[in-house]
Amino acid sequence: MSTSEPAFPIRVVAEMTGVTPATLRAWERRYGHPTPQRTASGHRLYSQEDIAAIRRMHERVASGESPAHAARAPAPQATQPTDAWEGHRRRLLSAIERFDPIELDRVYSELLALFRIDQVTDRLLRPTIEQLGTRWSESGTGIAEEHFFSTFLRNKLGARLHHAAPQFPGARLVTACLPGEQHELGVLLFSLAASGVGYRLLHLGANLPLDQAGRVVRQTGADGLLLSGTTVDLDEALLDELATLARQLDVPVAVGGLLAEREEPRLAAAGLAVLGRELTPALDALTRMIPAHRSRK
Repeated sequence: MSTSEPAFPIRVVAEMTGVTPATLRAWERRYGHPTPQRTASGHRLYSQEDIAAIRRMHERVASGESPAHAARAPAPQATQPTDAWEGHRRRLLSAIERFDPIELDRVYSELLALFRIDQVTDRLLRPTIEQLGTRWSESGTGIAEEHFFSTFLRNKLGARLHHAAPQFPGARLVTACLPGEQHELGVLLFSLAASGVGYRLLHLGANLPLDQAGRVVRQTGADGLLLSGTTVDLDEALLDELATLARQLDVPVAVGGLLAEREEPRLAAAGLAVLGRELTPALDALTRMIPAHRSRK
């Protein structure tokens, strides 16, 4: 789903932005901003771009600017120079090093108000994760730093799903790490990005037994299962277990992360979908395999 494709009803948008439905209607009527599309029955549907515009206008009005002036303000450029993103990453990493949740949330929220979640993920979050990974042996608190950041992202995912997911009409996905895999930052980032384009996520965390994953998929009626691997090895026992699970479930089973890149031929031969670790291509592959928005059974 593109960021310009309308998908979110006004009630969900109100919860995501903090702007009441009455205010959204008034802004549209008085200032023509934003202008959502309408369904055949007349209901408003907003896109990701609309939501970003609402957040920007809300912030301007909250800072004292008139709604009429805020509605005419140009949108920020979709990208920033590389050095600007490096500065944001330094701020984020510094907050992680100091175990400062307030500054961590401030950096994340500031950029998410201006940019799409996939841009923030690609340019800010994932490079920070990669840098944290190189610091495990260099920093006396490297493991604690990664756990701290994992908890932050898990809370962000939980908040997004709590506030918006019950109203999302999107496909349902179960996400988890493979058995023996303790590194869940990558799958958390992917889950956040997937929720941003309309999927409903149930994240089950690190080191999940595959039989448990299959049971949850069946019990919840999920449309797909996404598994992540970074450091775990794909031995014959695990490969056989994955192949069996893929045969038994009547929905796609996909594997992402570094493991998927290393073992793509073996995974594909066993009947698994391979998403890799690059966010945008992985999301594109996911939407082709399991469209975010389709008629429910």
